[in-house]
Amino acid sequence: MSVSPRVIVVGAGPVGAVAGLALAAAGVPVMLLDARPRGAWRHDRRSLALSWGSRLVLERCGVWPGVARADPIDRVVVSERGMFGTMELSARELGVPALGHVVDYADLARSCAQALDAASVEVVHEARVEALAPLGDGARVSGPAGAWQAAWVLLADGAEGVDGGGVLQRTAHPYRQVALVGDVDCADLAPGTACERFAGRGPLALLPRAGRHACVWVMPQADASAMLLGSIDQQSRALTQAAGAVAGSCRWREPPAAVPLSLARTRTAPGSRVVPIGNASQALHPVAGQGLNLGLRDAWAIARDWPATADATSEQRHVARRLDGRRLDRSLTIGATDALARLTAVDWLPMRVARGLGIAALDAVPAVRRQVLSTLVFGA
Repeated sequence: MSVSPRVIVVGAGPVGAVAGLALAAAGVPVMLLDARPRGAWRHDRRSLALSWGSRLVLERCGVWPGVARADPIDRVVVSERGMFGTMELSARELGVPALGHVVDYADLARSCAQALDAASVEVVHEARVEALAPLGDGARVSGPAGAWQAAWVLLADGAEGVDGGGVLQRTAHPYRQVALVGDVDCADLAPGTACERFAGRGPLALLPRAGRHACVWVMPQADASAMLLGSIDQQSRALTQAAGAVAGSCRWREPPAAVPLSLARTRTAPGSRVVPIGNASQALHPVAGQGLNLGLRDAWAIARDWPATADATSEQRHVARRLDGRRLDRSLTIGATDALARLTAVDWLPMRVARGLGIAALDAVPAVRRQVLSTLVFGA
């Protein structure tokens, strides 16, 4: 028999799971609502780049030990196409065992589900939330499967499709870019080495997997459409040219999938007891791979050490304090990611020269390079 929840978390992906596990560890009655059927993650083939800081969060929540395979990122080579600037970021420089890991989404989601079961956190599947309404002492969420209410709602998924009842304020800015994603073979990239390449009209990332690399190649929509019309040999030759000498000959294992990109943000009205986190709060451009890592930091910071007793004043102070503490990291990560996305989309010689000079300058000043690296790995 379930206990009436004090907090409802909408979404049972990694961000929602971390929030639910942290709340349960604090002794807070919590329920997760997941739009997907149980086990739907089994068919999700995405690769995710998790920073070392995210690994620490997942360890504290009991999720990381259940991850079956995690490929370490020992170093990242950053370069600009056709320019002299190259920079290498290494785990040794930051004094950590790895800068991060690349995992399968299905593997991580399975471990999250097991951790939630072990912690006896109630998860309601096939419970898509379509509407949200503020109450005097909390909030109510509803959808085809029913309606639920709690003192607080952490919205970790599905903000785009939810009638916010005047509580949610959304903004979206499409980048008019597409990310081509898939697995590739790279002849010259060593195990543990990732590549971030500013490839003319968008960034290209190659992330190490066991015996292959996961690729995220951003380009304008028109270029992506033309690329997808070609054969896999043509696509592989274009990728080899874009990736440069550091990767060597590259070949797609199968035709890439195309994902449209935009910057979307969700805020709540003042005094609301609804808190967006993760993708429900901000959907970021994939450059630098910060979206999921920022979401996990959000979830952990908001949910951990939540007041164990149901006292509205204590809870409001807790949430306000944690949101205030997250402001710098969120603003800096969102702003820097957006600026980098726009700057790397310009294939203009002076801009390419400026990017190359910027990379060379960062590489020449170790203290600044370490600070940038620390921010990428642990947040601001």
